[in-house]
Amino acid sequence: MKRSVALVIETSNEYARGLLRGILRYQQEHEKWTIDLPEPHRRADPPRWLRTYSGHGIISRIETKSIARAVQATQLPAIDVSSARELSTLPWVETDDRKIAQLAVQHFLERGFRHLAFCGDGSFNWSRWRHEAFVAEAKKAGIHSLVFDVDDDSSGMTWPHARRRLMRWLVELPEPCGLMAAYDSLARRLIDLCAQASRPVPESIAILGVDDDPLLCQLATPPLSSIVPDSEGAGYAAAEQLDAIMSGKKMKRLDTLLPPLGIATRQSTDTFAVDDNDVSVSAHYILAHACEGIQVDDVVKQTQLTRRALEKRFKDALGKTPHALIIETRLSKAERYLRETSLTLEQIATRCGFEYSEYLSVLFKKHRKMTPGVYRQQHRQ
Repeated sequence: MKRSVALVIETSNEYARGLLRGILRYQQEHEKWTIDLPEPHRRADPPRWLRTYSGHGIISRIETKSIARAVQATQLPAIDVSSARELSTLPWVETDDRKIAQLAVQHFLERGFRHLAFCGDGSFNWSRWRHEAFVAEAKKAGIHSLVFDVDDDSSGMTWPHARRRLMRWLVELPEPCGLMAAYDSLARRLIDLCAQASRPVPESIAILGVDDDPLLCQLATPPLSSIVPDSEGAGYAAAEQLDAIMSGKKMKRLDTLLPPLGIATRQSTDTFAVDDNDVSVSAHYILAHACEGIQVDDVVKQTQLTRRALEKRFKDALGKTPHALIIETRLSKAERYLRETSLTLEQIATRCGFEYSEYLSVLFKKHRKMTPGVYRQQHRQ
């Protein structure tokens, strides 16, 4: 007999949908469960039937005390896939918010930014953890981060007032600045405010979100770069743990943090903040033409420098060679095609400037620590 599992997870945002995709993948591979999905809104009260649920297990984003009480009342095996930790006795599976923030800082540093900022919502644990890690990682690079917390206005102030404060903060940010938003919808709001404040994105303020929601990112103007959390991996791991517990396997409590999968780079961070004009011209040329099969000699021709001189100045300014940036730009584009299309590997290789798909595979495995096929399986939207 198949077991019944309740999924108390909303479907309204990309992270939660990723969790559900991971759980579904586990269920399809093992064919052990039937699923009960009430489709609640985030932080909504639990469905009435949950307290008397007679299934076999629960996977839930336990973000409120009312959901915690309802899950606890069932006395069923359960896994928490939230960072709120409202029910500390349960095992949990989450993406690693500190590594997400560290990846954001690295992204900006690789593009030459020496002014960094963070905007988040302190009412959420995951936002606070990203904030703390972002500031700490920037400090390691000798950079003092500027921070805005939208939750500072939670004492009865309205969004129009918060918006005015946020606008003033954006206007006062140094230029150029790399700004991480704690989540994509906030990042989109920041992009809109930057336009109103005459702070062009990405030239004046480069903005990076989190969750890689394809609709939110593509609808932004310019399109939003976003960190890709392994939400599907988290869903799969939660299902795997719950299955083991329901099967009576004795195991130590296993709390799981999964690192981010990478960054989906789009136009909102598609720039370089360097004072060296030759390096800036060369780097932007690479971003625009890397997938056209260009070589380093083509980049050198954009300047009056010798190849050796350009490579040295490039390395001094960005910490990498022109060749390394060409490869990284091509691989980032390949990642997007793998995530968002059904193109064959041969077609992707051609569109990314690789003569042979085998060479793309070799480089992808070297730099991403997995094959293109495995990456596509884990990231298909």
